[in-house]
Amino acid sequence: MALLRTGRGRYRSSPGGEDDYDSRRTQYASFSTSFDEFGPPYANLPMEILVKIFTYLSPPDRREASQTCRRWCEASHHTAFLETFWLVLHRQPFDVNMPPVRDLLHSFRRFPNIHLAEVDFERIGSFFTQFGPHIRRIVFRACELQERDLTAILRCLPALHSLSIESCRDLFMCVPLFEDATERAELRQTLATVTDLSLTYNQYLSDAILHRMVEVLPALRTLNLTGCSISFHKGLYRKFYPGDGKQPSASVLTFHYISQLIGERKSALRELNFSETLVDDNALQVLAEMSPELRLERLELNRCEQLSSRGLGTLLTAQADSMQYLDLSKTFRLTDSCLLQICRELSGLRVLKMRNCRALSNQGVRALVQLPVLEVLDISYCEEVNGEGILEGIASRPNATLRELRVRALNLCERSIIAITERLSGLRVLDLGYCFHAVSDLCVQFIFRHLVHLTELDLESCRKLSDGGLTGLGMLPVIQRHEQQEQQEQHEQSTPERPVGNGQAEPPFRPDSSPPTDAEPAMAPPVRISLRSRAEQEIVEDAERKRQLLEAMQRKDDEQSERTNDSYCSGYSLGRLRQLRVLNLTGCNRLTDVSLLYNLRLLELRNLYLAQCQQISLDGIRALVQGCPAIERLDLSECHSINDRAVELIASHLHRLRALSLRRCHQLTDFSLDYIACYGRRMRELDVRGCKHMCPDPAMRLVSLPLLATILPGKQDESTATGGGPLGGGLMSSGLFATLPPPPPPPRLTMRI
Repeated sequence: MALLRTGRGRYRSSPGGEDDYDSRRTQYASFSTSFDEFGPPYANLPMEILVKIFTYLSPPDRREASQTCRRWCEASHHTAFLETFWLVLHRQPFDVNMPPVRDLLHSFRRFPNIHLAEVDFERIGSFFTQFGPHIRRIVFRACELQERDLTAILRCLPALHSLSIESCRDLFMCVPLFEDATERAELRQTLATVTDLSLTYNQYLSDAILHRMVEVLPALRTLNLTGCSISFHKGLYRKFYPGDGKQPSASVLTFHYISQLIGERKSALRELNFSETLVDDNALQVLAEMSPELRLERLELNRCEQLSSRGLGTLLTAQADSMQYLDLSKTFRLTDSCLLQICRELSGLRVLKMRNCRALSNQGVRALVQLPVLEVLDISYCEEVNGEGILEGIASRPNATLRELRVRALNLCERSIIAITERLSGLRVLDLGYCFHAVSDLCVQFIFRHLVHLTELDLESCRKLSDGGLTGLGMLPVIQRHEQQEQQEQHEQSTPERPVGNGQAEPPFRPDSSPPTDAEPAMAPPVRISLRSRAEQEIVEDAERKRQLLEAMQRKDDEQSERTNDSYCSGYSLGRLRQLRVLNLTGCNRLTDVSLLYNLRLLELRNLYLAQCQQISLDGIRALVQGCPAIERLDLSECHSINDRAVELIASHLHRLRALSLRRCHQLTDFSLDYIACYGRRMRELDVRGCKHMCPDPAMRLVSLPLLATILPGKQDESTATGGGPLGGGLMSSGLFATLPPPPPPPRLTMRI
């Protein structure tokens, strides 16, 4: 008989005896074994719960989680995530008897999106027969593709939605492409779901080939002809179309015939792209005459130098009710009148790109506030636009709709950038690159203060930016002083001027201005004359500034510091942008290790560009790899303080790193290549141009990295190989050296190769 405890020390007898005790002990043992030292086994969760959890992860995080166990791998490849999954083959022979195609045939995965770049098709086999029913998008870029291969592939793609063929010269040099009527009828049934067709940068595309390709796509909604040699001159059309002109020409691609195809499909077409072509005003007027049947939602005319406001205005008036996406970048002849018409008529526009439209000025930019649902705006490199246009335009009132703003290389001011941060609270992408005179530490502090949801921040070549702006050390008095000045200016504007004698106005009262007193003036400090050069003086000032910031960090970290020291370190740091994924600080040469040592913990950061930040050294890299473990692309070009130890930390700690640029880092040796060979298992791109202490052929040391497809080697890059050295111009430019390079150093004992 066993005794069971019932509470408060009381016991009762159990009729089961030892048998019940053993069964309960077995149940407890089985329950306790379901928990290991790290917690419950989350791999045993139902698949529905795992998929729901994975929906909150980004694709890179989901890829990392898939390597935990087999069940998580199955959850990461659920059909709910297949829309963003791409299979990319670059510079690989497509042969079912050779890897990687042979290995893919044994895969249990599905490939809804396939991108084939510079692929030579040799033996297609049963690959597309096996995976074709699940393919929705396929891209051929610069592939060695023949007509029979393309036809065989398309026959196996019944679920295809998007077809892109880019720079496939051999394919379009074949005149009888899809010439068989029976074959076209079969493809028309198979490709009944294709809505997007892209034939970019195909110089040998003709009217006949385009006619036959469009014929097999009955549900076409998007047509992209970027970079194609389209003839818009009617005289050339009469030359190649003698007589009735009903049969399409096999020798030339003309807009006259393209307009006929658009007219036949105008009720279904929604997107057109004629970027980098010679499209002119007459062509746009032809498209405008097809309305109201033609209702375009997206129009891209990037780098169309023949366009003017006259032809574009006619088309925009006809498509005012449906246009949502408009790209007019590098269309140099567009003026403010065109932008005013866009803001006045296209009330439903969501994306507007007018990058490098040189004729735009503040007059047109002021009207951008009239677009109520605008989400993306790009007016970079518009030389006549300055901070006044931004203050009176998009930053003149609160706007929570705008998500992406690119004002790169504009002549802005501090007030305009601060107004952007205060009024555009919904920004996720902000590009302020090459705003030399505007972006200061104060502006960056307001960015960290108001735009905490940013995912991309570009501050390239903002040379006024220093460690104080990124860390907030000592910036609180500066922020308070700025706010007091703003309040004082608002008070002066709201206070009316009182008239005094002679019709003059009494100036407003300033609390800082006081009448002169009879006190003795303070002694001026003695004048010191420095014999240093300007460059030497800047180096000394940067070193002193770095020393002060390091002391401030030590005072902040000290728990026994006085309360008066807290105000010195109470600004806003970069760590507030917890959702940041892309950060570009290229050319910010006043930044030091302090910016990386102080409160830099960005777990979502994917791309980081620190090129030409020459004061960053090993200490900063050590803090970087600990605070930003998810970096996939890192640029440290021309960071002359980076050494082999720093590269070892990067390669061993950044497990997701795929692209690394170490261009012109002169302290690096072959040891850096050995560290990359040991730890950089996922490396795809490596740039070591200008590393003069490395071997001339780094690929020989990196043969153990099968995924490393792009290596940019060379002791002299294109910026320094000018032939001014002692070896002579011919030898330097051709990459030859008079003496053999030194042998590679032996590997260290701690390395495992």
